[in-house]
Amino acid sequence: MKLTFKEIEKITVGAVRMSEEADGIHFYKCTDKQVKAWGALHKDLGTRSLATTGVRLDFHTDSKSLSFTAPSGSKFELYIDGLFRKRFIMSESGHTVCAEINDVFGKPMDMARVTLYFPAHSAGVLSALELDDGAKVIPHTFDTKMLFIGDSITQGWDAGYDSLSYAQRTSRFFNAESVIHGVGGGYFHDTIFDSIDFKPEYIVIAFGTNDFGHYPTTDEMRYHARAFFDSIKKEYGDAKNVFVLSPIWRADFLTKNPKMGSFDQCRSVVITEAESHGFTHIDGATLVPPDPFFFADERLHPDALGFGIYAENLIKQMMKHM
Repeated sequence: MKLTFKEIEKITVGAVRMSEEADGIHFYKCTDKQVKAWGALHKDLGTRSLATTGVRLDFHTDSKSLSFTAPSGSKFELYIDGLFRKRFIMSESGHTVCAEINDVFGKPMDMARVTLYFPAHSAGVLSALELDDGAKVIPHTFDTKMLFIGDSITQGWDAGYDSLSYAQRTSRFFNAESVIHGVGGGYFHDTIFDSIDFKPEYIVIAFGTNDFGHYPTTDEMRYHARAFFDSIKKEYGDAKNVFVLSPIWRADFLTKNPKMGSFDQCRSVVITEAESHGFTHIDGATLVPPDPFFFADERLHPDALGFGIYAENLIKQMMKHM
């Protein structure tokens, strides 16, 4: 049974828009305006804004098998009943992969929750998704909605498995329907904001570490952070909470930016602007241990273990304000 565009649309999570093209269904985490804005800042940012970070299919079914064809996308990850089961490395365009839907011992299940995570660092496209003929397809029901906004760390850079980023782990813990606007290399800028057809109850914002290397002065960084926060406050004034994460530890935190000053001064801009807007600041220094062992590159991006600690500590802090 091949699912139609409308059927796939109903079970898609994390995409702010979808389109049916000649090569299949395209999924976007960002609006067209945001993609253009990122691209105007730098072509690589535009490319990364097109990655299907946070996009997944999430549904319940009595089908005993699943197959899909992806003309684009580097890897997909399959969870069954909330547990990782398989990663599909897409070695060639148009490759079709299949998986059985069963328990961890290979026994059939009457009903199972199936979650198929799309690539976080490339654009996943589906030209076909098939289940057993006559199978039930019931969209998963979530308890809340969350929007994550940030740079490569929010995108899940170096997590190893895309579904193990802090944003994905946090989404699973809260059973949250989430959109993840993580763009590697991203920083505060007023032009990247846009309204989306998604009303989150909670928002998590994590910029700042790239601002330290990008903006020549703290005043310029503050200008763009303030403008961005102004847009967030105007758009999501009725959200239950907006969490702003100051930058986490990085190995070169003692490096001085000649005009901006120290990394700590950069962090202080994030903190003061967040608090002045009435947002909840969560200290990034409390999220990941200051040890290269927990970082894939030993300096900036947490590995799977580091992301696990990140998510665990973030969840604890968020729950104090929920």
